[in-house]
Amino acid sequence: MFPPHSFTDDARGTTAVPFLKSPASARLSALGFGGAALRAPDAMFLNPAGAAYLPQGGSSVLLGYESLLEGSGRTAVAGFKGLARGAAGLGALYRYETGLKKYDIYGEIGDGFEAYDAAFIGFYGARFSRLDAGAAVKYIRSKLADRAAGAAALDLGMIIKSKESSGTDVAFYARNFGPAQKLGSEPAPLPFELGGGLNWRLVPRLNFFIDARLPADHSPYLIVAGEYAISFTSPPKTAAENPAPAADRSGLLLRGGMNFKNKEDLGFMGAFSAGFGVKFGKTGF
Repeated sequence: MFPPHSFTDDARGTTAVPFLKSPASARLSALGFGGAALRAPDAMFLNPAGAAYLPQGGSSVLLGYESLLEGSGRTAVAGFKGLARGAAGLGALYRYETGLKKYDIYGEIGDGFEAYDAAFIGFYGARFSRLDAGAAVKYIRSKLADRAAGAAALDLGMIIKSKESSGTDVAFYARNFGPAQKLGSEPAPLPFELGGGLNWRLVPRLNFFIDARLPADHSPYLIVAGEYAISFTSPPKTAAENPAPAADRSGLLLRGGMNFKNKEDLGFMGAFSAGFGVKFGKTGF
């Protein structure tokens, strides 16, 4: 279930389905793939405890698309429903390759072929007074030309919530735990990862994230990120002026992060990421 020389750089390139390594979310991409203690729909792809926040009767839908290199891309879809003491949801990830060609032993081009990876996810999260916990079960399917293989994986996570609005939430998770996938003659382990993180709310509009990651196919590394909200309207002086909670107010969100996983290989700009989001009530882009 783990590659040789696990949790070191000597294990690079030894795991299957690498599309599961990076959470499929523009928000998490802008944060350098940090945000283990984030409580949002996006969290289902990283720490499933973060998606347990929905109140009873509430619902959320997430749609995402990434255009990757050389005619490849990835799509993410998820839907959630708030229950009496938690939330449940379903999701899917799909990564595809286009324009692939076969070559014979003489270098002559033959027909094209298909390659894709997909994951179908079922999620449940539970809310407690000081703790959110969540679990996600994945069925993974991969195809490369005439070879196909399946695998199953489990994600578990928890977030210890601060009593204070300006406090710090603490998160722990384990994801992509499952048996190796065999696509061809040799099995390859899944990209298992342990992680933890903090969400430190320095001021009401600023979330500061520090994540520590321990992947099976890489040495441990840190991620430091932040998200700052600029409201389109002035904050209400009293609750009666604007009864909507702060999470539902419209505004601009500025994000940035430093992921030290590949800093030695790619330099500062290869480790830095940034982005923004726009929120209109309960809808975010």
